[in-house]
Amino acid sequence: MGRRGRTARSGRSQGGSILLETVLAILIMTTVGVALIAMVQKYMVVTLKAREQVSCGRLAQTGFARLKNVDFYYLFATDSDSANHGLWSAYPYKAVLDGIRSTLRASKFDRFRVTIVFMRRDTSDADGDGSTSDLIAFADADGNGADDYDSGIRGFDQNGDGDTYDTYTSGGRTVAEQPDTHIKKVTFDVFRRGRLACSQTEYVSLEQFSGNSNPSSEAVLSLQLSTPTNNAVLYQADTAALAAARALAITQAFPAGLEPFRADAASPMLAAGETDPLAEVDLYVGGSGVLASPAADASGAFSDSPAAVTGALAEGYNEVAAQAVKDGYTSPITRRTVLLDLAPPRTASPAPTGTVNTRAPQVAITLSDPGVSTTVASGICPDVITLKAGGVVVPFQYDATTGQVVWIDSGTNTVPVLADGTYAMTVEGGDYAGYKTTQTWSFTVNVDATDHSAPAIAEKSPIGMADSQLPEISVRVFDNQSGVIPASIRMTLDGEVVVDAANIGSHYDASDGTVSYTPPTAFEAGSVHLVSIQADHFATNPADKVTSADTWGFSVP
Repeated sequence: MGRRGRTARSGRSQGGSILLETVLAILIMTTVGVALIAMVQKYMVVTLKAREQVSCGRLAQTGFARLKNVDFYYLFATDSDSANHGLWSAYPYKAVLDGIRSTLRASKFDRFRVTIVFMRRDTSDADGDGSTSDLIAFADADGNGADDYDSGIRGFDQNGDGDTYDTYTSGGRTVAEQPDTHIKKVTFDVFRRGRLACSQTEYVSLEQFSGNSNPSSEAVLSLQLSTPTNNAVLYQADTAALAAARALAITQAFPAGLEPFRADAASPMLAAGETDPLAEVDLYVGGSGVLASPAADASGAFSDSPAAVTGALAEGYNEVAAQAVKDGYTSPITRRTVLLDLAPPRTASPAPTGTVNTRAPQVAITLSDPGVSTTVASGICPDVITLKAGGVVVPFQYDATTGQVVWIDSGTNTVPVLADGTYAMTVEGGDYAGYKTTQTWSFTVNVDATDHSAPAIAEKSPIGMADSQLPEISVRVFDNQSGVIPASIRMTLDGEVVVDAANIGSHYDASDGTVSYTPPTAFEAGSVHLVSIQADHFATNPADKVTSADTWGFSVP
């Protein structure tokens, strides 16, 4: 009897030990799994941010290129969120600013801002650094309209109309009402969803527009390097493949003012500009020595295409420097950042293909511009993208971060509803180097009128306790047999409709059926909320399987 009791107790002890080990193993596996999920999420966030920075930087360069088409005297601080960009309705370059805004919005960047700091040469060494050729900001601490250190540089409302946007003539030259420094430090900020996505700053001088020197920027020798321009894109066309990519005919034209420069063995990069008569202009690339020294003519003009300079260029970004030399005197060094692009853009992942059983498929393809030996390339130019169905141009959305081009219905701003049949798709695209690409693919829509399964509703979030007072509310609605009708999707929050046919394009991802909504303001701490979702599929038989609906709740911390 005693032995049986000991045996029973021993069995219970072993059973308890096994249970404890099992619980510990589950806890360890859960912890490891959560950690892995967190690592993957962090990697995805970092990757998306990196892609956003690259695409934003390219768009900022495009914006700057367009700003440089604006007359120097009309280059003002602007904000695309303000009426008329913060200027006046008859502003002569409003179309340029509207074009920049449209290009950014096509890539889901919703705002740009231009700020300007007026700069001048520190001829009196006002900053005490021992240099009288560096640039410092215009300063007017006493508010008299004149620079605190150089009273010859001033800004005032000369015609008394209440603004400083005008110009007038004084001493035979054009003078700006704004501080007449002839040099502006221009910052171009790009925003996405209210946050600063990227920023680019450059100095812009009157010489870049007029070629005339002025007291605020002249030196012992003058030098104006007009070609290449700063942030110029260079291309090559000395192989059959690159020449074909440049010559490929596509529907849309590249924007004016964005013409790249050729730089290859058959046609080296042009270096041109003006300096003092008969001066030589030493040219460098990066940290090289002097690669070429073209001479200016009797009028000061120089133009040359030295093979040595082109041969020193590498794929990606390069710095080209120039300095005029004559009789032992030199000019300030002029630097230009140029980008050499050696590869056409590529297409990938055309979808769908084959036969699909939904009338609202996501029709998409990816455009990328990867380069040959570097990821730094000129980038896809959104202005020349075209999507066609059966040879007819259709509306689309382009995501500059992912490179995805998606066919949309311009009325609903989401995927179109298609009739049964076969669709031949074509995408055209190009990059800022002027290389172009195109691809065709096809798919067939075939939807049966009978579907015995109602639309599925899954992955509701948040459920239980949300992770913040301003959570993203999301749910998947999908149907693998006949497809969900996008316009039928209806989400309510606490009884109020927040997603329906009127705004479905902003809240529905047709690639996986996710419907998402983020409230405009944070919920009250400790509050409880109720969400409902409803959707129909395309099949009409049986009638009791057409619609699915679900409701769930959550609370906020």
